[in-house]
Amino acid sequence: MNVSQHYEPVSARPPHIAAWQDDASHEPADDAGYQSARVIIVDDDPGLRELLTEFLVDNGLGVEAVSSGAALRARLVQRPCDLVILDMMMPGEDGLSVLRGLAQSDDPPGVIMLSALSSEVDRVVALEMGADDYVTKPSTPREILARIRSVLRRRNRTVPLGADIGGMVEAGDMPRFHTTYRFAGWTLNCRMRSLQAPGGEIVSLTEGEFQMMDAFVTHPHAVHTREDMIALSGRADTSSKDRTIDVNISRLRRKLAAFDRTEIIRTVRGKGYLFIADVSGA
Repeated sequence: MNVSQHYEPVSARPPHIAAWQDDASHEPADDAGYQSARVIIVDDDPGLRELLTEFLVDNGLGVEAVSSGAALRARLVQRPCDLVILDMMMPGEDGLSVLRGLAQSDDPPGVIMLSALSSEVDRVVALEMGADDYVTKPSTPREILARIRSVLRRRNRTVPLGADIGGMVEAGDMPRFHTTYRFAGWTLNCRMRSLQAPGGEIVSLTEGEFQMMDAFVTHPHAVHTREDMIALSGRADTSSKDRTIDVNISRLRRKLAAFDRTEIIRTVRGKGYLFIADVSGA
């Protein structure tokens, strides 16, 4: 379902959504209602808030939804959160103004901007102001969930990644939040979404390739299944999912090998892919 569509508010909300109102004076839900990560959605569209909240809660996240920057700030006074999904274009105070305030706080949460503006300038401005990611509408809840997982991994938050991953990924977690990762002479800047070769050349990455590299550097020496990679890509096409992942991995290997023949991504037969390079963060 497309989150950019408009939905009429429903009269009978599911119980896990009914407790979350949009007025800033309402008390937050009890701690037991939250999972391992707390997400706040800020959007003036009630239908989008309804749809996305229900989807994220069903996938194991603790979620609140508010309609304005003022309501968000009131929530954060009551209790911090791990990540904010922030609409760029809202009446009154817009998303960039809210983002600026969040970035200036002592312990800012992760921020994913959600916007109908798709130009490179809008994206770059949001990222340079402190956003961790930028998602353009139309987009699916599945893709937004994958972006949330990616940002939370980079910030070293605990978030369910699915039973197919098992306990393999956690063994390679980086010890703290980093924006830059170095491995085998390469540098991946997650804030600017850029990959620099050992000789200083900038290597262009597609969105899918960047998501894979982000997963690899934040969880090195761990097996990544195809299912994990599919969740990161947000793809719903199960008929060609294995081929899509394999093609992206093949492209990544070719781009890396063009500058350095050292093996970095290894295939683990019957399981997935292993990032074997040592990684340091900054």
